[in-house]
This record gives sequence, structure tokens and C-alpha cells, in this order.
Amino acid sequence: MNTKPDDETLALWLDDELEGDAFTSVETWADGQPEQLAARQAIRDWRQQISSVIPKEEEPPYPDFFNSRIHAAISDLEKAPCNVINAKASWWRSGWFMPAAAAAGMTLAFWMGTRTTNSSTPASVVEVSSSSPVVYTPETGVRADYFASRNADATVIVLDGVPAISDALDFRETASVTPEREVDSTASKQEKPISEITQ
Repeated sequence: MNTKPDDETLALWLDDELEGDAFTSVETWADGQPEQLAARQAIRDWRQQISSVIPKEEEPPYPDFFNSRIHAAISDLEKAPCNVINAKASWWRSGWFMPAAAAAGMTLAFWMGTRTTNSSTPASVVEVSSSSPVVYTPETGVRADYFASRNADATVIVLDGVPAISDALDFRETASVTPEREVDSTASKQEKPISEITQ
């Protein structure tokens, strides 16, 4: 049989993991394929080079090996000598000094707190201007007042110090006025009976 094997069989042959009839059929096919023989030899050379550098597989030591090493390391440790408190140690090293100092500090803090609240100096009062709104005018000499007009149903702003506007000034160029449209004239607020609408 001289047909090309599938990729999986060829990969197994290149790794020298193929056996039996499949091995003989691929070998007969590979005799006419020098590039495949060279690839298999390159893989064999690479595997031999790697095995010379990396040691073979080793079984890890058993868990009792680790436990015995840990036990030996613990037993080999020397216990550090405990610090014995000298009976002749100064009074500030004894156990009652820290709580007594804390209590004295708290007492002093509370006493100072009562002394500062009973001071005889009156507190100064800052006067605040009225909180009524002020209309801003960017030009000096111009004063603005405003009031609510019930007749106009609007807020009116009166400017003092601004030159009068001539009557010849045409505001149509500056104001936006929407012209009436036919759609606006057909809409009304009063409802018409349905009979009038359908006729």
C-alpha cells in the first residue's frame, strides 16, 4: 500500500508512537518520501538532545518524607529565652502605668473642655445683607428694577440710565415672529359637534 496516511497517523509515525500494521504501511509509504524521513530524524535528534540536558522523570518523595523533615526542623529550633521582667524595673515599666496615664490624660482633656466653653468674651455677630435678588447690569450707570405685572402676566424689567429707543427701529429683523399658518386657523379650542365635522 503506497497511499499517503492521514495527518494523525503521520504525526504518530513522526513521534515513533505508531505500531503494528499501521507502522509498516506508513514505513513503505515513507521510503519514497525523503522529506518525511528527514523530519522524523530531526525529531529524533531533538528528543535525544533534550534528554541529554533534562534529567529523566523522578518520582516525588512521599509525604511522610516531607513531614519528617518538617518535624526535624521544628525540633532543631532552639527556643528563644523568654524575657523575665526584672523585679527592680522602674515604675514606668510596670503594668499599671499606661492605664493611669490614659485616665489622667482623659481627665485633663475634659477639664480643659469645660474651661473653654465658659469663656466671658461674647461671640461677634456678622451682619448679612438682605437676601433679595439683584438684577445684574453689565454697564455702569444703568440700574435695573423688576416687578410682576398682573395685567401682562409677566415680570417687567425697568432699566434706568439706558438711552431711549427710537420708534423708527424695526424689530422684525431682530425678533422672531411666527406667521399664521392655515393649519393654525383651522384648529380651535371649542369643540364642534361630530355632525358638523363630517358634513
